[in-house]
Amino acid sequence: DHNNGGGADVLMTCDDRNRPTAHNFPVDNTNGTTEAVPLSHLAHVVPHDILWKERDMATAPVLVDDHGHRSWTKAVSLDAELKKFSKLMDEYQGPPGSVSIPDAHNDNKQVSKTGALCEAVDPRGHRRQDCFKNYFFRWRHATPFGGMHFFDWLDFGEGRDLMETNDTETMIFHKHSDLKCFRESFDRKKVHYFDDEEREKHEVVLKPSEDGRELVARYKRSDEPVPENYEDDAHLYVWDLENKLYVVDHNWDSVKYGKIKHTAVLAGRPALSAGEVYFGKGGRLTGINWSSGHYRPGITAVSTLYQWMKNEGFNATSLNWMGRSSWNTVKCLKNDWDNVKLPGYNSTSLLRSCLEVTSGPMWFRKEEEDDR
Repeated sequence: DHNNGGGADVLMTCDDRNRPTAHNFPVDNTNGTTEAVPLSHLAHVVPHDILWKERDMATAPVLVDDHGHRSWTKAVSLDAELKKFSKLMDEYQGPPGSVSIPDAHNDNKQVSKTGALCEAVDPRGHRRQDCFKNYFFRWRHATPFGGMHFFDWLDFGEGRDLMETNDTETMIFHKHSDLKCFRESFDRKKVHYFDDEEREKHEVVLKPSEDGRELVARYKRSDEPVPENYEDDAHLYVWDLENKLYVVDHNWDSVKYGKIKHTAVLAGRPALSAGEVYFGKGGRLTGINWSSGHYRPGITAVSTLYQWMKNEGFNATSLNWMGRSSWNTVKCLKNDWDNVKLPGYNSTSLLRSCLEVTSGPMWFRKEEEDDR
C-alpha cells in the first residue's frame, strides 16, 4: 500500500525506487484483534541489524538472484568485513604444529589464505577453493568498495558476472586463470563436507595384531576391517586434533559427490595430519604418506604421528613411511620444534621421533608436485 505514506495502520510502503519498507508490525491481541505496532517500539527486542534508519536506505546495495528477484541489504565497510574474515581465520586455523587449509595456501599471503577459507564457509555448498582468491581479490580491491558482504557480492552482486565478462588474460592468478574459474564451472564443482553421521562411520581404531608385529585398522562403529587397497588406489585419511583417525575410500559415493577430498572429512577444520594410507588383507596397515593438496602437511605431521604411535605402544616400524623428497634428518634438525604447541607433545620427543623415522629402514622419499 505504497500510496498511504506510512500511516499508523500501514504495514509497508514502497519508495520511488520500488524498495519495500516496513513501518509497523502486526501483533495479535488477546481479544482476537490485530494491532499494528510501530517498529520503533521493537528497537530493544529485535537484533540491531533488523531495524533500518533513513541513512541505511540511502546506501543499501541491491542484490539480484538468479531469477531476477531483488532484495536489499545494509551496506558494510571493508574494514568490518576483513575483521570478520580474520575471526573466521582464527577459527579454522589450529594450534601451531597442526595443519589447516588457510595455512596450506599462504603462497600469496592473505588473499590465498582467505580464498582457501572461503571453501569452508561458502554458504552455497563449498565450491572448490582454487578460484575463490580470484574473486576475493577483485572484491577486496574494488574502487569504490561496493558495501556488500563478500558472498553477497559474489552471488548476487557484481561478482555474479565478473568472470563471464572479463578476458582470461585479465585474471589475477594465472594458475587458475582459464575457463575453470568461469561461473558455470566454478558454481558446479563443489566439495561434499561430511556431517557427524558420515564422519563417525569412517572413524578407525588401530590395534596391534595378535603377534604384536603389525597394526590392524578396523572401523569403530562396525568393527569391520578397513578394505585392502593398492598403490594406485589409496584410501585417504585425516587425523584430527583429538587424535581420532578417519579413513575414507577415495571413490566413496563418487557417483553422487565425485572424488572425495580431505577437507570433506572434518568439514574444513584443522587437523594433525592428512594424506593417503594403504592396507593389506584384514585391515593390516602397510603404508602412509602426507599427500594432501588441501592441507599440505609438513614434516611436523610425520613426527607427530610417529610419536603418537610410540606413545600408544604400537610398532611404528611395521609400515612404510613415505615422505617428500626434501624430508630428511637435516630437515628435522632445522625444523622449529619449539613452536609446536600441540597438547601431549614436546619439542624434544618430536625431534627425536623425526630423526628416528627419517633415518629408519621404513622411510621412503619420493618427488611430489608440492614438495614442502
